[in-house]
Amino acid sequence: MTAYSDALRYLYGLPSWQYWVTDREVVPPDLGRFRTLLRRLGSPHRAFPSVHIAGTKGKGSTSAMIAPILTQAGYRTGLYTSPHLHTFRERIQVDGEMISEAEVAELVDWIRPTLAHTPGTTFEAITAIAFEHFRRRGVQVAVLEVGLGGRFDATNVVHPMVAVITSIGMDHMNVLGNTLEQIAGEKAGIIKRGVPVVFGPQKEAAAAVLAERARKRWARQVWTGRDWRWQPLSHTHTGQRFTVVAPRQQVGWPNPLEDLFIPLIGRHQLGNATAAIAAVAELEPRGFPVSEDALRRGLAEVRWPARLEVMQSSPWLIVDSAHTVESVDAALEAVQETLGRAPDVVIFGASADKDVAGMLRRMPATTGLVFARAAHERAMGVAELQGIAQSLGRGSAAMPSPREALGYALASAGNDGIVLALGSIFLAAEVREAWLEMASRPLPPKDPV
Repeated sequence: MTAYSDALRYLYGLPSWQYWVTDREVVPPDLGRFRTLLRRLGSPHRAFPSVHIAGTKGKGSTSAMIAPILTQAGYRTGLYTSPHLHTFRERIQVDGEMISEAEVAELVDWIRPTLAHTPGTTFEAITAIAFEHFRRRGVQVAVLEVGLGGRFDATNVVHPMVAVITSIGMDHMNVLGNTLEQIAGEKAGIIKRGVPVVFGPQKEAAAAVLAERARKRWARQVWTGRDWRWQPLSHTHTGQRFTVVAPRQQVGWPNPLEDLFIPLIGRHQLGNATAAIAAVAELEPRGFPVSEDALRRGLAEVRWPARLEVMQSSPWLIVDSAHTVESVDAALEAVQETLGRAPDVVIFGASADKDVAGMLRRMPATTGLVFARAAHERAMGVAELQGIAQSLGRGSAAMPSPREALGYALASAGNDGIVLALGSIFLAAEVREAWLEMASRPLPPKDPV
């Protein structure tokens, strides 16, 4: 059997993009090729029902909330997310258990002969492997997070029981379009005829596109903030309590659902939690009832590292994977709300294709900037980061690595200070690993490549 490290090298060595480039043009996908691949693999995506989640902000968090709720309800639940934080294995989980290295290697051996005559991209191959892993493990329901966009995403071959589209913002414009309406149109591609769709809070332009697409496909629309509403109760650095009001009485649930708890900070997570609850409610008439107790226990057990994760309190260190203007706004708002003031120091590193200037403009004038480049091919260099900051009239410090940036930032902030690390999931992962090692905590599994 192929070694785990060799299996990863094979997957990462496949074409890395959904778009096929010829000598004359870029040809967009239509999922037909991937459907052919899946058919030749025995159609593993048809072995289980699913919940399908798209969006710009909150799709990962919402997926990470729905999965433990279903597990607590007694269903063997698959969870497929991307990208990963520390190890590839995080992407594919069953009942909270990551796929093993041996299973990854075995499944690469399984798919490799078919890929030899039916080409696929890295993400398509990983998605097919996730489907097959769920089939082999007897998954009863899978929670599938869209990788990019929606319409042409590899996950969009499923016909789910319910779809969820969380808040939409400006990201991946080089692929999805330069306007909110265009991006919303791509996300709306997961809406299927007759399948109910839960919408997170949306800007007016995006909401109009989503509502029209759902109407044309006879998909029942469920809107959080309108049909399902939430009310914050209290918050600390360990999480938030809130109440949710449903549009009608749910089977087995009181209405309102009072004093719910999630171990996540940030007011925006309450909207994500409400979307997760609304999606779970849609599963009851489809043969997947969830008790109130399972709902509460699932929410309370959500684990979503590097998403406004509080690592320590003296000085405060919060690690987040915010990489868009909107998500940076949400992170800064969460720090202000939770700790009562803005961060003293921000450790920042971003991919070169992101709106770095837009994100840096959001940084409070009193916050110091420390730049570092994550060890990833897409990461922007610190000299370029400093140049953008200088053009905005901001001073900054540059460190050779996220590890050194962490030490510098914590020392600069002082015992009563607040340090926030954000800008990309790659930076968040390296800062998190550095802190765990510094604090003599168990290190997360890490891939050999």
